Amino acid sequence: MEKINYKKSLGQNFLYDKNLLNAIASDGLVDSSSTVLEIGAGAGTLTRVLCERAKRVVSFEIDLSLKPRLDELTNEFINLEMHYQDFMESDLNALDLKSARVVANIPYYITTPISFKLVDNIDKFKSILVLIQKEVAERFAAQPKTKDYGITSVILQSIFDVKITRIVKKECFTPSPKVDSALVLLVPHNKYKIGNFVEFKQFVHSAFAMRRKTLVNNLKNDFDKQKIVDALKILNFNENARPEEIDVKNFINLFKMLKNA
Repeated sequence: MEKINYKKSLGQNFLYDKNLLNAIASDGLVDSSSTVLEIGAGAGTLTRVLCERAKRVVSFEIDLSLKPRLDELTNEFINLEMHYQDFMESDLNALDLKSARVVANIPYYITTPISFKLVDNIDKFKSILVLIQKEVAERFAAQPKTKDYGITSVILQSIFDVKITRIVKKECFTPSPKVDSALVLLVPHNKYKIGNFVEFKQFVHSAFAMRRKTLVNNLKNDFDKQKIVDALKILNFNENARPEEIDVKNFINLFKMLKNA
């Protein structure tokens, strides 16, 4: 097999350790009944492990120079469907992904767009496991009153149980990136019955618009100030509360109260 020319422009950092690859598949809850969506097949090392475990693997790879290597896997595994295209331009409705499990080693530069495309298609997935920059993973799983807690934490935790399953040291990758990574498991839940999720996301963005400001000051352009103060009081927060003090459940409660006020 010819040597891979790693493309920095595509954020290519591949994994080859078989024990780690098997651990990723396990963390992704992949079993013989699973349909798996893989984003970024790369060298095909994780793809192979997924094909050995899953009923069906739908994999995306944007780098056509990797096609000869990945075509060998397609010939070897009848349960593998390779798509040589940009995942962000794909139509997931055309792929029959009902109750699929996502397993993705996501390039750092495109973590946010891919994550939110997955969020927007939450109805298709039983779970989502993403390998991302450790610093970003900590924001996904952050709890209130911490520096990492913010827009991403609230939005993701409002619809997912979020868990960092393991840290992956930078030395595990080829080529080695500058920072460590982490595996984050997102399992959809419906604990809160949010209603209009698009409006809720906008609400959260407004709430964190200026992190140093109080929640009242951030929201007063969208809602009557006294109604915000009154709602916070009902939820046992004072009017000087900052957005990072409000837990996910109370963000949703506040959203519902102000929308219905």
